[in-house]
Amino acid sequence: MNVGKSINFSALKIRLKTIFTSLYSFWIYVSVVFLILIILFLVFVYPSSKVYVKAYTDSEDITSVIERYVYRKDLYNEKWIASKKLESEIYDKEIEKCKYFLKEKDSCLEAVFTIEEPEKGLVKINDEAIWKNEYLKAVSALLEKLKANNIGLEQGTLPFDSWGADIPTWETIKTVQKKFWIIESLANIAIGNNGVTEIDKIAFRESSNTYDPKFAEIYTAIPFNIKIKLQADYIKSFLSKILSSEIPYVIENISILGTDKSINPAETNKEKDNTQLPIPIISVTIDAYAMDYKT
Repeated sequence: MNVGKSINFSALKIRLKTIFTSLYSFWIYVSVVFLILIILFLVFVYPSSKVYVKAYTDSEDITSVIERYVYRKDLYNEKWIASKKLESEIYDKEIEKCKYFLKEKDSCLEAVFTIEEPEKGLVKINDEAIWKNEYLKAVSALLEKLKANNIGLEQGTLPFDSWGADIPTWETIKTVQKKFWIIESLANIAIGNNGVTEIDKIAFRESSNTYDPKFAEIYTAIPFNIKIKLQADYIKSFLSKILSSEIPYVIENISILGTDKSINPAETNKEKDNTQLPIPIISVTIDAYAMDYKT
């Protein structure tokens, strides 16, 4: 009896062991297959899914752009493109006109002394020594012109350059030439204004008070002061001639002071008229600058 039971338990034990061994092998196979599937997913499926997601997102973005474009009223058709091309051509022409205008306005300051040559006529001076000689002649002529028009002038009032026996370089000449044109322009304005009696001072300054450096690509400033004495009723005319000069000027500040001098109109007129009151002489100081365009 005990032997039978022992035999049965042994058989059961063997059977259970066989079953558990089979199950263990099964789960090992299942785990291996699952691991292979995970590896395949990570290697092939997951990267492809990222590409798909990106493609889907891009398509959504494109769809959104297309929808906004479709609902727009100003579609860029051939008519619109032709219109914009015409508009661009008009802008280009206007820009060229502006460039030409600036070049013309700058031509006075950019000019150089000329001399007469028998075969060529008037030509620009290219020799420094010849330019210096012409400069000294132009200075003398301008001083004589002021004297002939009864414009009072103290020695050293006008800031002309002097080099003695030296010859200036072209770098120096470019600056001095522009300053001469400014001095000549202001002197001619004073001569053309019958109310100016005296030029007290013309002096160039290091910097301007109002010039904005953001315009440096378009033009630079040549700042100066001019101090004159003139009849009070000629101040408006003098300022007007400065602003309408061929050289473009910008007036920054004006200071007007009275003097103890006056002019009796009866002394300047042929017909004596004692009823006219004396005209006061005022002292006017102007801070301004010349616009030197980059052309």
